[in-house]
Amino acid sequence: MSNKMIASKIAAPYASALLDLAISTHTVDFITADVNELLQIFKENKDLVDYLSNPLYSKTSKSSVLYTIYTQFELDISLNTQRFLRLLIQRSRIEMFPVIAEKFLQQVYDLAEIKIAKVTSAFPLSEEQSTKISDQLRNSTGAKEIKMVTNVDKTLLGGFQVQIGSNIIDCSIKGQLKELAAKLETTLF
Repeated sequence: MSNKMIASKIAAPYASALLDLAISTHTVDFITADVNELLQIFKENKDLVDYLSNPLYSKTSKSSVLYTIYTQFELDISLNTQRFLRLLIQRSRIEMFPVIAEKFLQQVYDLAEIKIAKVTSAFPLSEEQSTKISDQLRNSTGAKEIKMVTNVDKTLLGGFQVQIGSNIIDCSIKGQLKELAAKLETTLF
């Protein structure tokens, strides 16, 4: 089993617990905003993640660093989110916060019938193209809203690929060429 799968299995109960807490305290919006802000900080600061992941630093020290982060970035983190982060520190799981946060956001989006679409295109999408893709995906999935995460991959040559959950829609030239190559091999031999 890969490290990513193990991390995902460990993160799921924590994400569910955070969502349960948010629902029971009617603070889903606040905690979701907190998680989004913190996730962005974790993604942009590798040194922070390295520090929090290092078992040589005390749990008290890690809590202090997080408090410093709140004040340095002028974050208005809710008490429930702060308690959750302290719990992760106490259980030596704080380094898994990004994975837990992604799982939590996915659960919140599922609850709100919002789908996350990872769109990879050969060239940056215009606003009009993004809107058209989003509308098509909303109609085909029945979701209330589509949140698009866009990436550019020049190796696609043209077109785009969309991933929603485990479903992949490949409308790229690269994908069409692979499909054509596969058909040619089967018909020739």
